[in-house]
Amino acid sequence: MDIALQRQTSMKRALIWSNILSEPLFTLYMLLSFILYKDLGASAFQIALLTMLKPVVTALSFYWSAGLKGRGGRLKSNVVWAGIWMRAPFLLCPWIDSSWFLVAAAANFMFFYRAGSPAWLEMLRRNLESKERSKAFAWSSALGYCEGIVLSIGVGILLDGNPDLWKNLFLGAAAIGLLSVVVQGKVLLEWEEPLPENIHWKERLIRPWRDSYNLLRERPDFAKFQWGFMLYGFAIMLVQPALCLFMVDTLGISYLEMASAISIAKGLGFALSSPLWSRWMEKVHISHVASIVFLMVGLFPFVLCFSTAHIVWFYIAYFLYGIGQGGSHLVWNLSGPTFAGKEESSRYTGASVMLAGLRGGVAPPLGGWLAIAWGPLGVLLLSGSLCFYSSFVLFKKRFVHKAS
Repeated sequence: MDIALQRQTSMKRALIWSNILSEPLFTLYMLLSFILYKDLGASAFQIALLTMLKPVVTALSFYWSAGLKGRGGRLKSNVVWAGIWMRAPFLLCPWIDSSWFLVAAAANFMFFYRAGSPAWLEMLRRNLESKERSKAFAWSSALGYCEGIVLSIGVGILLDGNPDLWKNLFLGAAAIGLLSVVVQGKVLLEWEEPLPENIHWKERLIRPWRDSYNLLRERPDFAKFQWGFMLYGFAIMLVQPALCLFMVDTLGISYLEMASAISIAKGLGFALSSPLWSRWMEKVHISHVASIVFLMVGLFPFVLCFSTAHIVWFYIAYFLYGIGQGGSHLVWNLSGPTFAGKEESSRYTGASVMLAGLRGGVAPPLGGWLAIAWGPLGVLLLSGSLCFYSSFVLFKKRFVHKAS
């Protein structure tokens, strides 16, 4: 078999299996705020702090991949170690009963999940052409979400019957997820040995921020896309602290209802729409796809407000959110490889990670304060309005970017 074809095959296999093996932990991770608030008695402050920490540590995570440029030999080790460390704390859940430990484990998870993304996406760019890349990424993600639909039903039933089971479930999910690291480590990859670097620690500290800033100045098309995504991402982070309060205090929903909304309604929307978003991305500029994504996600908080009248609106809202997330997942992850073209994509993905962290330092605490001052409904309406505005801003821009 041709070596290029072997690399493509190994990459596609790794995409599929990494999604399948990682999904159990992601399914539980989506319920983490709910577990904290409902069963561990976490305060609104802790929920807001968790929501803020996720993107803040995301900004710091790009130091993990800052030295990747021109160092293809480090890509796999970068992904493998990130995969190990992101899951390690959850292996201790059965023996530690603390809301603060769970907050720290969640922040650690997001740190290493984002830390490994630039290297993983660069491996994807090197092994698959643009059309194959978006198609393989979309189908593997959709497969993972379909698995999550089945898992969420079982998890919801188990937790409603025995809320303390979350500890053992996290242990099992983390152990299964570690198998994905083995699969990712077997991906075939071609690289050139890098020249040794001798860089002062101050330069290592400053360089990633400077490189991201310079990239945004050099590529105005990428900068326009990122600032449009910035407003949308701010809106999504703003609403997160209010969601737990709204679902538990206003709607009083159970674990099964929550799991059904997140994984079944949202999962179906994600799985059904991902291949369609992928096909559309082959024909339309990624920024215009993003503008429609923002519009779809913006419907979520508005429709969710109607769930106070009837629970069916709760599931409709999450189905629409899943459709939007199907596109958002593709757009965010593939924006780096798309704008990079023939260049190395880790710089572009790193800039996306850095900006996600910056907005995360402001939006969640502001959303938590507004949820207390205005009530959850006020924050939902503000979040939806910001999504609609970001859609309008991004759609009216004209973009020119290099073909991949």
